[in-house]
Amino acid sequence: MEIWTHRGRFSPYDSGNSLNNFIANYHLGVTGVEMDASFTADERIIIYHPGSTYPDLSKMKWQDINNSIFSVMTLTEFLSLVRSYPKILCCLDLKHNSEKLVEKIISEISYRGLQDRIYLTAFDRKLNLSLVSTETSVKMLSHAKKIDETIKTHLIVSWPSNLPKLVAQYHPDMMSIGWLQEPKLMHIVSFPLFKLFVITRLFSHDIKTVQSMGVKVLAGIINDASSMNYFADMGVDGIMTDDAILGMKFKEEHEKKFCPE
Repeated sequence: MEIWTHRGRFSPYDSGNSLNNFIANYHLGVTGVEMDASFTADERIIIYHPGSTYPDLSKMKWQDINNSIFSVMTLTEFLSLVRSYPKILCCLDLKHNSEKLVEKIISEISYRGLQDRIYLTAFDRKLNLSLVSTETSVKMLSHAKKIDETIKTHLIVSWPSNLPKLVAQYHPDMMSIGWLQEPKLMHIVSFPLFKLFVITRLFSHDIKTVQSMGVKVLAGIINDASSMNYFADMGVDGIMTDDAILGMKFKEEHEKKFCPE
């Protein structure tokens, strides 16, 4: 069972996307971290989720950010960090519907030979209850594959009505299923809808089908043991969580259950 951390958080109380969180997750032994890639106002790429601070750093120029109290990594710094810590994987969540962002990130990944360790992430969004969305269209993943077919992609599925069809259409290397935690209104709606949908069809069959197509399936964002077991019983390959310690504890218990000494 793989354990991935959302925004690279070590705990749900962390803001995420930080150097310290990355190193803590690495030493804990998680499979991978999901981090956010955003443009600044002058199109420098930083590891940051737009709107997560005040002021919003994605609307500031890099020099002003660099001279501020905020500590954020540039994409170049982050990829150098990833190279320094072997084995850990990474999802880079694209925070702008920008082909230029995709192209710059791919260029940096390829230059460092990290194609086998980094997944570009975007949404197949069918539910949108937010007036302002920072979730990038899956079309950016298609653009990435056109540039470099060796680039790994990660599709977050907001409404899992036909997973095999999505795989055939977008050719992701990994996909995430589940209900959304943020914004709160989205969680209130998506949680019961997902549970109802799963009851009405053999959803575990869809998971097995896309796995047979070579696609890894994660469940997220999951922050409680009961839900982790719920998705593990469906046959997912891993869990995306805000709580690294809880996730690794679940992994240990799950492996003891299925691989007893």
